[in-house]
Amino acid sequence: MPAPQGTGTYAAFQGNSRLLSAADGGTALSTTTAFIAIPAGTKAVNIMPRNFTTAVVVEVSLNPFITVVKTLDSMSTAPADYSENAQDGVAGTLVTLSSLPTLANGGAVYVGAEDFFAGLQATVVNGSGGAGAMAVTYWDGNSWENITPTDNTTNLNASGSITWTVPTDWAKVNLGQALTSRIFPPIGTEQYWIRIATSAAYDATTTLSSLYALNRYSTQMELVTGQEYKVAINRPFNGGVIQAATAAGTANLIVNSFY
Repeated sequence: MPAPQGTGTYAAFQGNSRLLSAADGGTALSTTTAFIAIPAGTKAVNIMPRNFTTAVVVEVSLNPFITVVKTLDSMSTAPADYSENAQDGVAGTLVTLSSLPTLANGGAVYVGAEDFFAGLQATVVNGSGGAGAMAVTYWDGNSWENITPTDNTTNLNASGSITWTVPTDWAKVNLGQALTSRIFPPIGTEQYWIRIATSAAYDATTTLSSLYALNRYSTQMELVTGQEYKVAINRPFNGGVIQAATAAGTANLIVNSFY
């Protein structure tokens, strides 16, 4: 009989392990959402909240790994792939968006995932300059349609979230098949894609240190103090980042990964 949730050790979890939390004793949590990257090659994670102060529960989700590609020429040539840089949790590996031109001049960032996502969380190192506005579109199976995002980054000029309501007609597609030119070959698997464009070119030094998917659901899994949650990682669906916050008060979250 398998061990009940929160107890015991699963055979699949045995092997090399490492701490993913930001500090010994766990990543500090508050009502402001924290993000803990899940490294490539992770087979499973063990999550446990502790050290509650006023907090009653910790709200946790495991979000999909996203594909992040940038084009400067409407995909006439192979795009720059920043998927790993965006989600490896390493501050020095950057998503470079320097001088990203407008969509009319060939510039765009495409972000895809194999599961729905309700936005993006960006950590900006050097901002875009804040000129112009961000436009977000999604693929509905036939064309790129507008999403009205809540952009808390001022067009990637500051760190923050970009959120939207998940479209009911969002369709999976291989990105190469959704491009007007059809010049670029298929990219990976079929995914749910959004396209980010700017109405004014970004500054020449625009860079991000991370870009994560936000969970599709507004309510997350809840854990009480000392409750362990052990889960296998399927990278496309739950292996991008751990999203966590308290409903009130503060706590710490210990996250161990297994390879």
